[in-house]
Amino acid sequence: MKHFNKLIVLALVLLTTGSFAQETKWGIRLGVGLPNLKSTDDNIYSKDYKTVAGFDGGIYLDYGLTENFSIKTELYYARKGGERNGMQPIPPAQLDPQLSALTGGVPIYANFDNRAVFDYIGIPVLAKYEWNLGDKWGVYANAGLYVEFILSPKQETSGSSQLYYDEAGNMPVQIVANPQDPPENWVLVDLPAQDLTATTDIDSDLADMDFGAMFGAGVSYKVCETGEIIFDMRGSYGFIPLQNDTDTYGTVHMGSFTFSLGYAYTFKRKSKKAEPVTE
Repeated sequence: MKHFNKLIVLALVLLTTGSFAQETKWGIRLGVGLPNLKSTDDNIYSKDYKTVAGFDGGIYLDYGLTENFSIKTELYYARKGGERNGMQPIPPAQLDPQLSALTGGVPIYANFDNRAVFDYIGIPVLAKYEWNLGDKWGVYANAGLYVEFILSPKQETSGSSQLYYDEAGNMPVQIVANPQDPPENWVLVDLPAQDLTATTDIDSDLADMDFGAMFGAGVSYKVCETGEIIFDMRGSYGFIPLQNDTDTYGTVHMGSFTFSLGYAYTFKRKSKKAEPVTE
């Protein structure tokens, strides 16, 4: 969040400089993103996350440089994340202190639902080339870089489960049923199922910004002289690891594929008429 004000200033600078282009398109797009938490190793905490679809949309400007080539920038909001359900590890730091002491600070497994939700504000800067297919239709391709900042990331867990020392669930965590007796007479019983329903703020665990590459393509259809409908597809991949503690949680990068519908309005710069020279 410490970079958020800088991001807004940068967005305003990029969006307002469109007035200097020969032809500027202002647009809005609304769509759905299919994020992918991509782990580069086999870390027990970061593997096996599945895609969770989320809203992805924003406002953008195309700065026309030639008839077919432009620079496109945008201010967007995107909800990303992933979910992992079933048997999975719980980091010792997220256990109740008494449970953590009981289990000796080692990873403990449980059967529950786990959903990580991240909101992002971002700006891409893309080089775009468009081909006109007659008077109405056009197709384009664009590619470039983006920067985005995370907003209030949360981890939502639900369900109740026994705790286990192994992923297969064959070694349940046990407690002493009769601690008042001499140790040699202790009887061990399985620890009762634990309620794992919680919403946890994980902002301090994650990188507050990401920087990556974006690429895509789309189709445009003119509905009038200055208006067109846009169908946009894009993919992105972040270069900065999501987790701050990569030694514990592994190296995870955020990727996404997005489908959007939008509308663009074209501002055509009026050319000045030559005035007659009078003597």
